[in-house]
Amino acid sequence: MRFTNDILIIILAIVLFAGCATIKGNKGKGNTVADLRAEVFTASAYCSCVKCCKKPPSDKRYGITATGRVAQWGTVAVDRDVIELGSRLRIEGFPNTTFRAEDVGGGVKGNHIDIWFPSHKEALSFGVKEMVVYRY
Repeated sequence: MRFTNDILIIILAIVLFAGCATIKGNKGKGNTVADLRAEVFTASAYCSCVKCCKKPPSDKRYGITATGRVAQWGTVAVDRDVIELGSRLRIEGFPNTTFRAEDVGGGVKGNHIDIWFPSHKEALSFGVKEMVVYRY
């Protein structure tokens, strides 16, 4: 049994390094592991509330990102000098989500991303972590 597991690990490593494995969840878009660039980022969290975004719900720009879209699950704020707005990202720990860089923030500088959450409680619960971010 141990021998079989070793062989499977070796085969998986060869397939991954050869760039033949497609990314789970991309629904046949043709992106391969070889198309991704992995980097470590500081990841924090925010929501659309006044505490996080300094806009009351009565503001016509409440919940609207820098790209003009409504913030939703999968929205990430980035430093435009590091990640171009509109870029697609995969983030360690969220295997079923393809994130999109749609927002910016005053505290988001360098290798730092800010992940949008639907509530302030969820954003606080996430905290701040070092995470691997894969860029397409």
